[in-house]
Amino acid sequence: MLKTTKSKKRLNLLESICNGITHQEIFETIDYKKQSEDKIKQFTYPILINTLTEFLVLKRGWEDSQRAREFVKANLLWEGNVKTTVHHTHFMGTKNRPDMVLQMDEMNIAIEFKRGDNGRALRSGMGQSLIYSTDYDFVIYLFIDTSDDKKIKLSSNNRKEEVLMKSLWSRYNIKFIVA
Repeated sequence: MLKTTKSKKRLNLLESICNGITHQEIFETIDYKKQSEDKIKQFTYPILINTLTEFLVLKRGWEDSQRAREFVKANLLWEGNVKTTVHHTHFMGTKNRPDMVLQMDEMNIAIEFKRGDNGRALRSGMGQSLIYSTDYDFVIYLFIDTSDDKKIKLSSNNRKEEVLMKSLWSRYNIKFIVA
């Protein structure tokens, strides 16, 4: 497990990533309950590019937005982009690969997407996130609740769930988001 410090600069970058992958446009435009994870990632990728480009221009003072955009594109690796390669994390004899990786500020940030309406999908993403925390400075895990009653999202504010989410963050640098 890597234990990268949580400086304000790094936290601002992580917040920008979280804002990008949970952008209102994603959940208002596509029927995420019926779309596959691959389709959701495909729709999310350009929104995340835009969010991170805006972050570099507005928060980091990049004057050339086109240059900032190209920088983000070159450093946001996605398994759906044939021009980039997301390398495997080897753990207990298995190969594991996050959905996206952002390489910025001398950090490697794994981004994992899962969708589902039950504990199996939720646990799968948590397990993968723990594995990625052994190789990456930070992990952002977005679980998209597709249950009709939003039971997973609503439960994420319960005490037990909040304690676990805080523990994942403090002990493993895993930012767990339920949308």
